[in-house]
Amino acid sequence: MRITLMATVAAATLLSAAAAQAQTVGYVGGNYVRTDGDVAGFDVESDGFEIEGAAAFDAGNLGVQIDGAFGDSEDADSVWTATGHLNTQVGAAQVGGFAGFVTSDGDTLWGVGAEAQADLAPNTVLYGQIGYGKADDLDVDAWALRGEIRQYFTETFKVTGSLGYITADADGAGDLDAWTFGADAEYQFANTPFSVFAGYERLEFDDIDADANTFRIGGRFTFGGSLRARDKADQNGVSKLFGGLTN
Repeated sequence: MRITLMATVAAATLLSAAAAQAQTVGYVGGNYVRTDGDVAGFDVESDGFEIEGAAAFDAGNLGVQIDGAFGDSEDADSVWTATGHLNTQVGAAQVGGFAGFVTSDGDTLWGVGAEAQADLAPNTVLYGQIGYGKADDLDVDAWALRGEIRQYFTETFKVTGSLGYITADADGAGDLDAWTFGADAEYQFANTPFSVFAGYERLEFDDIDADANTFRIGGRFTFGGSLRARDKADQNGVSKLFGGLTN
């Protein structure tokens, strides 16, 4: 309970500071997480929760986003993550970079990279990331690439599909390569800031006999407009790029 309270207070403080800026859009939310995995023929199951949030605002000619999340489950250590983004408009695209971290039980992965998003059509958005991550404590170096396509059927209903690739060099384990495949949907109730969402992601390793299926369901409070207006606050954090939490 103490950890949950600390996470909630930290998220509220961070997003309140960002919300003081002009033209701020973003969200806070929480979700239930169910993971079913298979490691060398052994079933691995886990239930947990996540608290997440993000805020985006303009600072002169630059766009700024701050996002973070906290996750906990019955069979694993608590996980914290936060990422900062800077971007600018280049033609029809929003292009920029990000830096952030994921930490759990004293082990921290630091990540940096580049990202871009553009409207393929008035209601279709393409988003992509590439990044490098390093965990000194675990002696791991990793690269990741991830793309999303978001379809807004209305201002308050969107469906997202994603595809990602991760390659890591881990001391004592050699090279590991993995793919992620995902889909999610979010619906915002008419004339309210509240929405519900559900998502699925599969993680598959090429080099070892292991995979995992993760299901999420939860709710969000959006500030600054509709889901479509919130799109510029939906850039993904370091954790999501490397196959972790929602952000």
